[in-house]
Amino acid sequence: MGWGTNYSWTSKAGKENGVKSYASTVLGWHWGWKTDKAATELPVRVGDRKPVKTSWEFSVCSDPGTMNVAYDLWLHAKNNADWQDQPTDEIMVWLNRQGGAGPLGTQYGSVSLDGAMWDIYQGDIGWKAYSFVRRTNTTKDSLDLDDFTQALVRRKLLGDDKYLSGIESGSEVFRGSGRLDTKAYSVDIG
Repeated sequence: MGWGTNYSWTSKAGKENGVKSYASTVLGWHWGWKTDKAATELPVRVGDRKPVKTSWEFSVCSDPGTMNVAYDLWLHAKNNADWQDQPTDEIMVWLNRQGGAGPLGTQYGSVSLDGAMWDIYQGDIGWKAYSFVRRTNTTKDSLDLDDFTQALVRRKLLGDDKYLSGIESGSEVFRGSGRLDTKAYSVDIG
C-alpha cells in the first residue's frame, strides 16, 4: 500500500510545540469508527502475546520542518470499544523525527527492541501516553508491535488485560512545510 501527504503549518505564539495534524492510516478503533473484528483482527488482548507484525518504508522531504513519523497504538480496558469510548492507554512508536520534535511526558528509560535502541517517555493526557523514540532515524523498518506493549508490561506500566484496539501510522506535524510518502506498508496480526 502506498500513500502520501503534503503539509504546511505555521505556528502562532504559544502554540509552536502543539501537533497541528496527524495524517494517517487507521486499522481498527478510532473516534467515530466502530471496529469490525472480522475485517481487522482487532482488538487483541495484550496478555495473549499475539504478534502484530508491521513493515513500513517511507520518505520524508529534505527540509520537513518539525515533525515525526510514527505508529500510534490505542488500547482499551474492554474488547468491544465503540467509537465514543475513550482509550485507557496510547503508545507511539517514533521511527523518524525532524526539526527538534519531541514526545509528550518525561523520559522513563530505554530499551533495545527489534534491532534498535528506543527511549521511552511517559505522560498523561486524560489517558496514559507512552512514546518509544528511536535513537537513530530510519525510513524503513519491520517491527513486531507486540514487543512494545510487552516492554511496558514488563515495567508494570501496562496491564496484560488491556486490548490493542487500533493502529494508526502517519506523520505528526508541529510546524513547517513538507511531504511524507509511503512506498510500502503492511500490518499482519496473529
